[in-house]
Amino acid sequence: MPRVRKNVGCAGFAPWAAWSRREFVRVGALSAFGLSLPQLFRAEARASASYGHSVPARAKACILVFLSGGPSHYETFDPKPEAPSEYRSIFGVARTPIPGVYLCEHLSRLANLANRFALVRSMSHKFTGHFGGHRYVLTGHAAIGNPDQPARPDDKPGLASLAAKFLARRQVAMPPSFMLPWVATDQGSGASGGMLAGVLGRQYDPVRIEADMNTLKNPKQPPVFRIPEFALQPDITPARLASRRHLLDIVDQARRQLAQEATLADMDTFYRKAFELLTSERIREAFDLDKEPYKLREAYGLNAFGQSCLIARRLIERQARFVQINFSRNVTQDGYGWDTHNKGREALKDHLLPKLDAGLSTLLTDLESRGLLRETLVIAMGEFGRTPRVKPDGGRDHWPQCYSILLAGGGIHGGLVYGSSDKHGAYPANDPVEPRQIILTVLTLLGIPIAISDQQGRVVPLFEGFHPVERLYS
Repeated sequence: MPRVRKNVGCAGFAPWAAWSRREFVRVGALSAFGLSLPQLFRAEARASASYGHSVPARAKACILVFLSGGPSHYETFDPKPEAPSEYRSIFGVARTPIPGVYLCEHLSRLANLANRFALVRSMSHKFTGHFGGHRYVLTGHAAIGNPDQPARPDDKPGLASLAAKFLARRQVAMPPSFMLPWVATDQGSGASGGMLAGVLGRQYDPVRIEADMNTLKNPKQPPVFRIPEFALQPDITPARLASRRHLLDIVDQARRQLAQEATLADMDTFYRKAFELLTSERIREAFDLDKEPYKLREAYGLNAFGQSCLIARRLIERQARFVQINFSRNVTQDGYGWDTHNKGREALKDHLLPKLDAGLSTLLTDLESRGLLRETLVIAMGEFGRTPRVKPDGGRDHWPQCYSILLAGGGIHGGLVYGSSDKHGAYPANDPVEPRQIILTVLTLLGIPIAISDQQGRVVPLFEGFHPVERLYS
């Protein structure tokens, strides 16, 4: 029998208070896993299930490619080749199969796939800062007071957290929502609003997968990914830690030890669920990139973004429902974010656009070849666009008044261009689209209700006066 130990850890650690350290480590290296996942399952079970009524889903899953920093619509999806030189893209154009529709010349692989995706070229809102823009395009709400604040506990939930809440009951042995390879921020001053669950509670934060920064220094080697919840307890020595750095090694070791030694009969149900999840073949295989042909890994791009796209596909294959890929941790160019105020030509041509073109185009074709694109919604968007007039060095400043996004799969009509910008790309010329409409479109396609039942039983729209963009899918 384990020896009883009192006053061990926080309340969430209480179920393990009866185990000594030696016995605790013995039952499958349980200290290798944080207790947040069991707490998450318990909280989900207690949470209220009432939030409007379910609607038929066109998409089973969603991959959100979040281009943090604000990509220039001129240098991505709306190059304006007929505009005067001070307005149009600093690069040439790539033709698409759609007559009269062009992308930036450095997105040539994506341009060839234009029949598979839709473009919205008339996005618009009023938030000019990164924090404010992140929060608004992911939640549809502004922060109380100053809009440009990092994540707050009273934030409305982002799309990844809405998926964590409303798609979890449809899952089997797989968390519904993931975020990788880092949480987006503005110059390291805290996670952006929309990254976390906010008022829904931490139990609905997406499961975070992080890229090991040390492995990003060699561009010829694919990065290593890990889940923060797998971090070892502080009393584990560095020597023992070194053997568990790689995510796959951690999961594999726990799986073997658990199978050999652990008895789960007396465990709390939620702890059993957590360990069944973390030691399952689904989780283990999702991160085993060695099973992928090297040519395919190379096609995605041997960088954090490209390999994140590959992991996203592997997670969706294993019944994850929502994966958010944050292109860059920081918005600034020194981290190759999309905030190209200065020296935009170099950053875009040499880093940002090639990575986006390779990763996103390969993701679309890979999903399609496996029969997954039809049921997987893919979105590529940032928090805003860039100013109409370009600087001499190719830089542009923040511009939420007009920008473009891309949507594919999951019921989206391929080959469609919805809305347009004016002759300078400065403002929507027709069919302006607000971020709330895109949020409602995503929720509708995923079968998540866009109206809530209040305490009196009345059905209230999630965003009063806003509707999904039905022409994208109807």
